[in-house]
Amino acid sequence: MSVTADSTSEALPGYRRLALILTEEIQAGQYGENTPLPTDTEMMAKYGLGRQTVRRAFQELVADGLVYRVRGRGTFPISRPNSGRTVRSTGSIEALEEWSGTEMEVISPLELRRDLDLAQRLELDGPVVARLTVRRWVDDEPFAVTEIILPPDVGSQLVSEDKIPSGRAKGTIVAHVSAMAGPVASAEETVTAILVSEETATVLHTGASRPALRVERVYRNADGQPLEISSTVHASERYEHRLSIHRAVQRGS
Repeated sequence: MSVTADSTSEALPGYRRLALILTEEIQAGQYGENTPLPTDTEMMAKYGLGRQTVRRAFQELVADGLVYRVRGRGTFPISRPNSGRTVRSTGSIEALEEWSGTEMEVISPLELRRDLDLAQRLELDGPVVARLTVRRWVDDEPFAVTEIILPPDVGSQLVSEDKIPSGRAKGTIVAHVSAMAGPVASAEETVTAILVSEETATVLHTGASRPALRVERVYRNADGQPLEISSTVHASERYEHRLSIHRAVQRGS
């Protein structure tokens, strides 16, 4: 039996798809505090995957803070206090494109606008960019709002291929952009402390003038060409960001 995945994740590597499946099972309460997850051997037999693929999937879950491993006993879900916060752990382009466990809602439809500064940042020949705004939900609570800037031809393709959802939907806009104009190979991130504006506070169901973080990312393809600029403001009382950093492998040592 091979790993199954929905249409938003079928192109992902096997270890990421397995990690997503296990994440959903953990969040659904399938494994209790004293109930270990299936062993590597059981996973290999169930999903038809190699040992290294299964081990890497478990490494993803450990890095995401979802499980811990005890030698000789197994892998167990981490019990978390009910803090009311959504924790997002990122360490790969796939994680940014998935934003699993959440839904997006387009609250400002795609429009073309003249903005020379943004057009230059996207390295466009002309001054026109495409713009839309997305609100992200988890457990019926809004926790992030993102302004997305795209090249106008990419924006038009999103519309023509009906990739912009109405109502709430899983997935991300950048995943669609990656499929059409990418794939995304890298992302540059800038984090800035701000005070929430009244307009943003209304969208996020939070209070105005609260401290928050604005996360701006520039997504690029393998040639370094910018594909998307996103600027996300989070409701700080309902959001926590975790970044897993690893030491680079020394070649030739």
